[in-house]
Amino acid sequence: MATGTTLIISRRGALDPEAEARERALAACASGAQVLVTPHLYHVPDESPIWGELAGLSGPVALLSWLHPRAVEWLLRRRGVEISEWCLLNLDAFPDAEAACRAARAALGAVAPEGSPDGAVRVLDAPALPRWYPVVDRERCADCQHCLQFCLFGVYALGEEGRVVVRHPDRCKPGCPACSRICPEGAIMFPLYERDAAIAGAPGHIVRPDAAARRMFYTRTRKPCPACGSDGSGPGTLPMPPADGTCPECGRPAQAAAPETAVTDEIDALILELDNLARRRS
Repeated sequence: MATGTTLIISRRGALDPEAEARERALAACASGAQVLVTPHLYHVPDESPIWGELAGLSGPVALLSWLHPRAVEWLLRRRGVEISEWCLLNLDAFPDAEAACRAARAALGAVAPEGSPDGAVRVLDAPALPRWYPVVDRERCADCQHCLQFCLFGVYALGEEGRVVVRHPDRCKPGCPACSRICPEGAIMFPLYERDAAIAGAPGHIVRPDAAARRMFYTRTRKPCPACGSDGSGPGTLPMPPADGTCPECGRPAQAAAPETAVTDEIDALILELDNLARRRS
């Protein structure tokens, strides 16, 4: 088990000279810590020994990657890496190598015990081909199974105690973030998605379920709509349906619910009928 203060640099890869120069500068400025250089952690296979190396670290750790910290946190926790003493930084948040070095020193200063010895740079090489798969924030996930029902590629499955798990990550279609768009809790991230910061896991951003994707979900699964109650076999009911006569949640036809007075009158009539029946029997 490695002990002491550790700086982990998760490489961007993809033959990016500017990123490589920044990573080298970071390794050079990290005095007072042992330095581990890894492939891009998002691309590292689940069975790679790298995860065991990271899980075996003891002591404060600063991890610098090219992903948002929330995505990195759940990427690591899914592989059993304890991060309670870790500081996570996104290298894309800094304009150049100098700014990234200052942030690295600040991070190490925040987590490093005084007098830590200098450590050597160690490169953890392992096959890490490009991948695309969802990362789930378990603290937000409500296990509603929307993603399980919606995904066409069999990425999700039910695990222990009925919890949804990413069972077959590499079945995911590259570039597809559809399950993230229908998640009612904003729990599903695709860290490499560039068109929407919320889907990538950016701080202060949570995915708001996409209306078109939600409607597709109800059409495909024929699940009852929580808003109007329709399962597709007939119109649902809403207190005040939109002008177009469709439910804004599922897109199915919706009609106005019966006025409360009409429901009350119906109940009163039923009670009266039961009273009359009781009197006739007596």
